[in-house]
Amino acid sequence: MKTILPVQVWGPLAKFAATRKAGTPIIVEGKIKPETYTADGVEYKTFSIKADDIRKIEYSAPNEASESKAAKPAKKKAK
Repeated sequence: MKTILPVQVWGPLAKFAATRKAGTPIIVEGKIKPETYTADGVEYKTFSIKADDIRKIEYSAPNEASESKAAKPAKKKAK
């Protein structure tokens, strides 16, 4: 499941955030801000995040050596 929330970013973090493409996975630390607005006589409630810190998520490909070790079953000891 993917959830997308608007993130409010100010100051130096805004420069970093501007380098991220929409949909790029990131880690955001901050406060959730509930907000309400009225449109056509209907009150709506929304949420956004006021960011205190943003970090990009680094993905690395699995190491072939560790994959080959994980793929092989353990050998049984002879009695």
